[in-house]
Amino acid sequence: MNKLIKTIEELLLEEYKTVPFHNIFMLNGIEKTGTSFGGTCSDKVLHFQKVLQKNSITSTLQSAYINGNDCHRLLAVMIQDQKFYIDVGSGFPSCKIFPAFKSIEYSVYGMSFRTEIRQNSLVIYHKTKAVHNEMSIIPFQQKTQNEILKDIKKRYCDTSVYPFRNSLRFSILIEDTFHFIKKKQLKLFNSHKNSSCLISKKAAYSLINNVFNFDMQGLDFVM
Repeated sequence: MNKLIKTIEELLLEEYKTVPFHNIFMLNGIEKTGTSFGGTCSDKVLHFQKVLQKNSITSTLQSAYINGNDCHRLLAVMIQDQKFYIDVGSGFPSCKIFPAFKSIEYSVYGMSFRTEIRQNSLVIYHKTKAVHNEMSIIPFQQKTQNEILKDIKKRYCDTSVYPFRNSLRFSILIEDTFHFIKKKQLKLFNSHKNSSCLISKKAAYSLINNVFNFDMQGLDFVM
């Protein structure tokens, strides 16, 4: 079990370094689902599912709730008849997989994650400052794979549900620092300190294009 968990988490770490989380395709109405160009949670989980398949690891699509809306996608793997969740598309570096059968807590890049088991779900909490905030709720009773794929296909259509629709989100791990652009702020997280600063659209465009190595040609965003 430990060897397989280690393999998945090594692949997960590499994914955070190479495949960005962002909503740029969504803001531009472009479908590039499951590619190495990244995107929102659906794009990220479909890409990482392919990575796992290449390494002979079977996973299934899962749904989760954010702010009461069934709008988040993640993966699950079975290891020795026990279920673990992989939250590759949250926008933050959840570098460890979450067991469905016990609560855990860990820190990474100046932030921390913890889980709580409720009667019918697993709750993931995230902390960057003083307290843990609820990030998502994963119900143990899940939709079918086809139902989740249908939700993914129509995710741009339901304007009342999907978060991050109105302003820029972009995050990626570079060396030992997690970079996160949210609206007009650039946030940096690492084991030494966390910091943030205001950023202009021109600076954000240059950062994404030249430092994050994401080709912005023909694309635009609002902040």
